[in-house]
Amino acid sequence: MKCFFRTLLQSLIVIILFSVVATAGGHKVIKPQVRIDVPEDIEAEVTVVIKGTAERWNSQDYATVLELWDPNEPYPTYLAEEQAQWFVGWDRLRGYLDPPRPNPIVEAIREDMYNIQVKQIGPDLAIAIWEMHFEMKTIGSNPIGEKVRVSAVLRNTPDGWRYIHWAESPQTAMVYIEGLYEKDMAPGWAEFFEGAQQRKKDVRKKKRAEGQ
Repeated sequence: MKCFFRTLLQSLIVIILFSVVATAGGHKVIKPQVRIDVPEDIEAEVTVVIKGTAERWNSQDYATVLELWDPNEPYPTYLAEEQAQWFVGWDRLRGYLDPPRPNPIVEAIREDMYNIQVKQIGPDLAIAIWEMHFEMKTIGSNPIGEKVRVSAVLRNTPDGWRYIHWAESPQTAMVYIEGLYEKDMAPGWAEFFEGAQQRKKDVRKKKRAEGQ
């Protein structure tokens, strides 16, 4: 009986999974990027900071990322996608970016920031949104990668624009799984699809001619 219910549960999970994937397309419509009206110098300066963040992660000296944060911000806030809660305050932010004993399992991290957009919200404040491609290699495993949405608030300081807030927003499981299925398509689908549509029309035309 237990085996029956276990099999039934597994079947339900599979059905739900494929149902979710089948209806997820509406959540992944990609529209043209909206151009935000912002002074060119501010956009350029903030972009340099964001690109510089990736360079510091890629250097493998992760503690240097702290140099891009405003030291006068009393409560920096940081949300890492793999963490269960927000990091609030310098102690927790330093504990994450510059721990006393770095994680020995992580062998290398690589990041790339792109599709960066900047919105000025005050004389010395700006919001930035962008996409980050993240790759990591840990001991005994193959490298993995993913795309993450990121947003941040930066303050203009005497040393330039510096972070006071950072949040990573991974895709939901529904959207992520659909993406995996899309990546598994074999080459030549576009040509096959075009031909398949014509063949379907031919089949319908044939059935009409036969009086079906």
